[in-house]
Order: sequence, then C-alpha cells, then structure tokens
Amino acid sequence: MKRTGILLVVLAVSLAAFPQKSRKRVVLEWGGDKEYAKLNEVKLNLVTTIFGAYPEISYERILDSDISVGVAAGIGFDEDLYDMRFALTPHFRWFFGGAYKSLEKIGSGFFIEANGAVFSREYDDSDYNSDVWNNTTDTKTGAGLGLAIGWKYLSKNNWVGEVFLGAGRDFVNDGAYPRTGITIGKRF
Repeated sequence: MKRTGILLVVLAVSLAAFPQKSRKRVVLEWGGDKEYAKLNEVKLNLVTTIFGAYPEISYERILDSDISVGVAAGIGFDEDLYDMRFALTPHFRWFFGGAYKSLEKIGSGFFIEANGAVFSREYDDSDYNSDVWNNTTDTKTGAGLGLAIGWKYLSKNNWVGEVFLGAGRDFVNDGAYPRTGITIGKRF
C-alpha cells in the first residue's frame, strides 16, 4: 500500500510539473497592424471543374510556417471529358521560398507535395479477336503515391491562389494518375 501511495504521489507531481504546452497563436504583422494567422483553407480546382466536369474541392491546414497537410476530393460527372469518377487525395506540402514579401507569408510560395490517392476511373480496352474489334469500358478502383510541385499566392485579404503540376503511380492497376490544377480559395 505504501508503494502504491508513493507511486501515485510521484505520478501526480510529474503531471503537475510537466503539463502539455498550451497552443500558441501565430501573429502576423501587416504594415504595423497585428492580427492572428488564419491556418485553414478551402479551395476549388478551376481547371478540372471548368474543362473536365470534375469539381475538386480541397481543404488544407497550415501546421507550421513551411508545412501543411490537406485533402482533396473530387467527383466526375461526364466520363467523356474526364475519366476519373472519384478521387480522394491526402497531401503533405513543404513550402520554401525567397525574400519576396509574398513568399514570407506562412504557408505560401513554392512547394513540393507528396500525395496519396484512392480513386475510381474508367479504363478503355480494345481487343482484336477473329477480325473483330471488341471495345470495352471498365471502371476500376486504384490507389497510389505521387509527387507534385507548385506555387501558392496569399493575398492580404486571405484569398489563396495556387498552380501545381504532378502525377502519381497507381500500384493497383499498374498505371498513373494526374495531380494538376489551378485553384482559388479562402484562408480562414
């Protein structure tokens, strides 16, 4: 009983002496004005939405001044314009930049992205058998990992615009998937 009591006292003292760090707020300065940093973003991929009938919406969370994580989800409405039916793409971004004012803002500037994807897409197969062409369309689910590079601009009013280009390897169907876009959104 004495050991248990001593153990509980030591545990209580150690918990009180080393509490978890409280969450600090990031403060930005714009021409002498101070405001708290906004660390969440919601964006729409304009390229796939307008030209592919495939609206892709993404959410991104800024974890540090040069690191963010996010997820993009898209669904296709017209298989003739864009062969993806559905995609869920989590991503990790590392931002790096220079001395320009637009690159000194947290979570903006040039970035390298590592992503993973789970998606459903249509595959067209053509088969020539006994002087007859057989064309079949099959919808398959795939999963893979990829890389992208891009640039993100953050305005003073927290509007976000970005351009990125990349691709990933589909490990299930031995193929590839695209990761491209021009997005616009809002940081909140």
